Amino acid sequence: MTVDITSVTARLAGVPTDAVTLSPIDYDWGSPATAGLWRVSAAGQDGSETTYFVKLLRHPRLWPSLAHVPEGPLRDFFLTSFPWRFELHMALSGIADVLPAGMRMPVLHHHEAFDEDHVGLWWEFVDERRGPWTIDELAHAATLLGRLAARRRVGAPVNDRLPEACRLPPGAALRYLAEGRVLHGAGADLADDDLWSHPVLAEAIRSTGETGLRDDLRAHLPRVLEVLAELDALPQTYAHGDASIQNILICHGEDDLVVIDWGFGSPLAVGFDLGQLLVGSMHAGLTPAADIARIDPAIFEGYLWGLSVEGYDVDPAAVRFGYLGSLFARSLFTALPTVELRGPVSESLRRTVRERVVLTRAMLDLTGPAVRQQLARVGA
Repeated sequence: MTVDITSVTARLAGVPTDAVTLSPIDYDWGSPATAGLWRVSAAGQDGSETTYFVKLLRHPRLWPSLAHVPEGPLRDFFLTSFPWRFELHMALSGIADVLPAGMRMPVLHHHEAFDEDHVGLWWEFVDERRGPWTIDELAHAATLLGRLAARRRVGAPVNDRLPEACRLPPGAALRYLAEGRVLHGAGADLADDDLWSHPVLAEAIRSTGETGLRDDLRAHLPRVLEVLAELDALPQTYAHGDASIQNILICHGEDDLVVIDWGFGSPLAVGFDLGQLLVGSMHAGLTPAADIARIDPAIFEGYLWGLSVEGYDVDPAAVRFGYLGSLFARSLFTALPTVELRGPVSESLRRTVRERVVLTRAMLDLTGPAVRQQLARVGA
């Protein structure tokens, strides 16, 4: 198989191949569907330059980390069901027409199937502003996410145009992730004495005073399935699905937020997107975990306002549990960089592990009381 991005770009821009320049862009190597990202420039004879953001999608059977998915039914289901072309399908579905004012999609100039396992996407190259966001910017994004959630609530006519991959039961995508990566993967990590005695993790736990973190996570892990059941009973909407600041971009020279990389395609509990908006920048090391207490109320109130602007009347308590319960089930148990801890040690790893220990505790302190209260209420 030959993925010739240069030739396709030359054809698209109407220039010779030697006028095309590819510059690789660093990305999350753990993403099953992403095989590569490039900034691709095509120089015209008149001195003009056309620049694309090119993304190569791949079938998950080619994912280098597939070995970490246990062989058997779990892996088989993953390989047959993972929607690796979902980003393309969402763009072609007309989702851009559903976005509220203040959000937009980048222009998809071209897509090309190289073979049955690879598809290239030629997107508009946007001038993203790097770095952390202010709390006001996060609250504004939360308002727009609330408006989007209200527009895409289950039963709304706009959902009729969604791709086939979205025709799933409520919470199906989150349940799949939680039953695999969380209950199986994180459960195995919590049981791994060698991992928890790793010098880097042990030092991070000592320096932060979090000697009880492992036991607290073990105590809460069995509640994940109950939390998923409670989330399924809440009002449902087709959220963005991965609404971190890595996927909702502030760009130089424009006011609109640019939305990329749509996540889970199944309906999700209202409030779901707030979890990634809260911790996405913390995962990237852009925002300290200690800021959770300041960011949480701002984005929650912003999201509620967005729902109300669109006339979607939802009990704030339901939104709160949709937000915190989803964060609990999706992100709490997987924040520690356990894969990296099995690799070479560096000062960067030491900093990351320490911050992730702090982040894990902050997420547990935020979500744990809400989970215990909700489960006690329904069990009474």
